[in-house]
Amino acid sequence: MTNLKTAAELKAIAKERSLDKYGILILANIIIFVLQMAISSIVTISDSGSLVIFTINEIIILIVQILLGILVSGKAYLYMNLIYSQTVSTSDIFFGLKQHPNKAVMIQSLFVLADFLASLPASIILFILTPDSPFSLRIALFVAVAIGIVVNIYVSLTYSQAFYLLHDYPDRSAKELLAYSKSLMQGNRLKLFYLHISFIPLIIFGCLTFFIPLLWISVYRYATLTAFYQNLIAAGNTGKVENGLN
Repeated sequence: MTNLKTAAELKAIAKERSLDKYGILILANIIIFVLQMAISSIVTISDSGSLVIFTINEIIILIVQILLGILVSGKAYLYMNLIYSQTVSTSDIFFGLKQHPNKAVMIQSLFVLADFLASLPASIILFILTPDSPFSLRIALFVAVAIGIVVNIYVSLTYSQAFYLLHDYPDRSAKELLAYSKSLMQGNRLKLFYLHISFIPLIIFGCLTFFIPLLWISVYRYATLTAFYQNLIAAGNTGKVENGLN
């Protein structure tokens, strides 16, 4: 796929589009974060060290994370409006309730379940690990964590465009949207991966300065990722979507 912009060019687009809208975008991010934390804390039960309680908690967390795909969809819509120079509002984060929430949940299911299955071996080892466990079990934990991270990154990159595509192609099924994302990301995973890691210095800076800059960095990062989608869909466009957000 040709004509893809560099990370610097994408970041420049994100800065330009966000220039006078940081207040709305930061507030929207805070609302999403508060809702996620509130819902998660309400539905989970206290940890008693019991395997049964641990299992119930894990199941509840999985269900909540899947349902939160509706908010992820709304966030994608908000930032697509931003990058496509449309009007943005904090209410955009709830657009996922209107725009095929069932598809958003199905797309989110892939990410949540992939993360769960990829991290399950490490979680099991960690649960049974004790100070007296053999060194080989600690090595197994390290290997399991490493494999889980690689699998999670691959899935996240491959299907990263699905929520954006949901808003440009609302008539397609969740399966088709995921397949389209996979097609778009062929040969572009490393570009997106580099875009992600390019924000690490800023994130470290935000952590070292009492976390307040992370509010701005979060907006900047997500706007850049959405600019990546805009560029990606334009470069691979078949003519059906010219400006996005049909």
